[in-house]
Amino acid sequence: MTEYVQKLRAAATLSLPGQEPVEGWFALAPQAEFRLGPETLLERLNTRDRVIPFIRSEDEATWLVARLGLEWVKAAADLRPALVCPPNYLVTREEWVRVRFQSGVEVEGLLQMELPETLNRATDFLNGPEDFFPLLGRDGIVLVNKHRVLETRLYDRSPRPPSESPRSRPAA
Repeated sequence: MTEYVQKLRAAATLSLPGQEPVEGWFALAPQAEFRLGPETLLERLNTRDRVIPFIRSEDEATWLVARLGLEWVKAAADLRPALVCPPNYLVTREEWVRVRFQSGVEVEGLLQMELPETLNRATDFLNGPEDFFPLLGRDGIVLVNKHRVLETRLYDRSPRPPSESPRSRPAA
């Protein structure tokens, strides 16, 4: 017989294309799969599961939502940061950006990137393997689905990679 595991509630608002955002919560595992501590919302969204349960606040109905169909998920303002992004998520670079989704909705915020030392551009980060990434907006953290992003506007030019200096570039 399978043992029932008590889940943690992570209050959030989710957005599906063409619909009004919906408030509710996701159920997180009390123990993350690859590190000590509880599963985070970002880890849950970056799982390989095709559908994930979401409980609507309005009627406590359980929706099984297509993970890659979500545009964005906004963590509730009172949700502990340790349940939004893993504590070992090391921000190595930040850039202010505007993300435009396929639906036309736009969100601005601070793109917080975790990149190896040899990479430092937003394109490097956005081309990474994770499906969702955090965007720190003026009113909270939005977890953005890369598959639903049409374009990302950078407000500043990305710096040159550390190994590339003007002298090391070939002459034009």
